Amino acid sequence: MNFLVIQHLDIEPPALIGDLLSDAGHQLQIVHIDVGDTLPEYTTDLHGVIIMGGPQSANDTHLSYIRDELLWLEERIAAGVPMLGICLGAQLMAKAAGAVITPSPVRELGWYPLYPTTAAVADPLFSALPASGLPMFQWHGDTFSLPAHASLLASCADVPAQAFRLGLAQYGLQFHVEVDAEMIEAWIMAGESERHHLGSTGIDLLRAQTSLHLAAMQHYGRKMITNWLHGIQKNLH
Repeated sequence: MNFLVIQHLDIEPPALIGDLLSDAGHQLQIVHIDVGDTLPEYTTDLHGVIIMGGPQSANDTHLSYIRDELLWLEERIAAGVPMLGICLGAQLMAKAAGAVITPSPVRELGWYPLYPTTAAVADPLFSALPASGLPMFQWHGDTFSLPAHASLLASCADVPAQAFRLGLAQYGLQFHVEVDAEMIEAWIMAGESERHHLGSTGIDLLRAQTSLHLAAMQHYGRKMITNWLHGIQKNLH
C-alpha cells in the first residue's frame, strides 16, 4: 500500500510508525511541508495519510502552508481517506473537521496516563487500552474540541481530548506513540521553551519515566498501528 507522511519539522519523523509500515512492505512518500514541499493534488493512489507533529499551531493560518494543509485535510476527510494524525497532526485534523484549537489547560510535557472511554470498547485501536491507564508521551501546548460526529476514544483528567475517530480509519492522537529515547532527547535539546517550563528537576523526572514507560508504550503503539493497517486492508476487499 502507498502512504503519504506529512512532516512539519525534521526532528519529528514517523519513526516507529514509518518503521512498521516499511517493514510490512508498504511505500512511504514523505512531504516536508515546512520547507516548501507541496501536498499532492490527486490522492486516488493513496491508502492512507500520516500527519506528524511540530512546533506550529493549527491556528497558525498566517502561514500559507498551514492554510493549504487545513483545506487539503478537509477535502480528504470528506473523501474518507484513512488518516493518522499525531499531536499537531491530530489538531490539524480536528480543526479541518470543524473543531476549535485552544491553549491546553495543562502543558503536557512528559509521561501522562491515558484512559479509554466507553467508545473505546468497540474500537480496533483502543479496545486494548487498559482501564487502569497507560502512560503515553506528550509534548504539546494546545488542545482541541471534539469535532462534530467524532468519537472520543481516550482521555485523561487534565486534558480530556486525547484520541478521536472521525470516519473509518481516520484517527487523531494527541500523544506521541511513535517516539524513541533518542527523539525525546532531541526534542528536549531543541525545545528551549519546554526546557524552561520543565526545569532541571522536570527533565530528570521525564528521563527517568522514559526508562520506565517507553517499552510498554511502544508495544501498545505497534499493536495500534498494525490494527490501523488491518482496518485499511479489510476495507480494500
